[in-house]
Amino acid sequence: MGSCKSPHVVLLLYVMVCIVYQSFAFGVDTNQTAKLLVDASEASGRPISETMFGIFFEEINHAGAGGLWAELVSNRGFEAGGPNVPSNIDPWSIIGNESSLIVSTDRSSCFDRNKVALRMEVLCDSQGANSCPDDGVGIYNPGFWGMNIEKGKTYSVVLYVRSSGSVNVSVSLTGSDGLQKLAAASIIASGSEVSNWKKFKVMLEAQGTNPNSRLQLTTTRKGFIWFDQVSVMPLDTYKGHGFWKDLAVILEDLKPQFMRFPGGSFVEGEWLRNAFRWKETIGPWEERPGHFADVWMYWTDDGLGYFEFLQLAEDLGTLPIWESVTMMKLILPVSYHLYSGFIVSKPSFI
Repeated sequence: MGSCKSPHVVLLLYVMVCIVYQSFAFGVDTNQTAKLLVDASEASGRPISETMFGIFFEEINHAGAGGLWAELVSNRGFEAGGPNVPSNIDPWSIIGNESSLIVSTDRSSCFDRNKVALRMEVLCDSQGANSCPDDGVGIYNPGFWGMNIEKGKTYSVVLYVRSSGSVNVSVSLTGSDGLQKLAAASIIASGSEVSNWKKFKVMLEAQGTNPNSRLQLTTTRKGFIWFDQVSVMPLDTYKGHGFWKDLAVILEDLKPQFMRFPGGSFVEGEWLRNAFRWKETIGPWEERPGHFADVWMYWTDDGLGYFEFLQLAEDLGTLPIWESVTMMKLILPVSYHLYSGFIVSKPSFI
């Protein structure tokens, strides 16, 4: 027959264990001291890799385009509104009213992968019943939260122009209301010169400082004129490669051993069609198609592309690490990401 232990026996065993434990505890000398010896000699240490400390760059909230990258014009190719025209040209705005000009977009650009261009029909003229305002009519771009223009510094303005006749376009940097004139130059060309797309480049030296400036393109001449791929860059950038000098020097002072770029969510995109595709971010900046960063909900023209990141890594004297992401949304019931970073051999550009 089986036997069953009394609960009293179990309780007795528990009490005995407690008594034994207490007897040992009271036998410990509470006044004794302990010593912790630390060997900090080089021989006892573990080697730490020199490439353990570096920079993790993330394109978010315009940290690259509009931040580290010195391009001042936002939506410089008028592609942010999508491929269908007429389209939204934000943040570009109109100078004038419906009686003086009509602004729209069409697909007449000379760049095959960036077909959208801005079309401006100027209804007023330099004289006559419907004369233009003295400062002209046209468009302006405030950049990313205003352009920081500094007195004495030179800015390179590049734009492509086509027209139905001769042109006289004022290219100027002004205050946010257009009243403070910081720098200006004129583009004057005959009808034969601009009957097809032509690239113009002007240098503007700022005569004043305004952290909330804008670029203006205006005219007082009646007719049709098209603009495309409008860029404003400070002439003095970090080692001449397009990055803001003050920000890049801060990165340099960190003495990073690697730089990871361009950021996980930016690479993958919310949808595959909006993923960052590095092969489309190299070559002439005017021919890069750009893409909509749908995770952070803004357009980027990819002027800051794969090549520029490699160039920055070389200028900083650090190793470039490209972050690639494989999305499995279409394969697995629960989406997840496979992240992999690999070190690219340090480039040597000529």
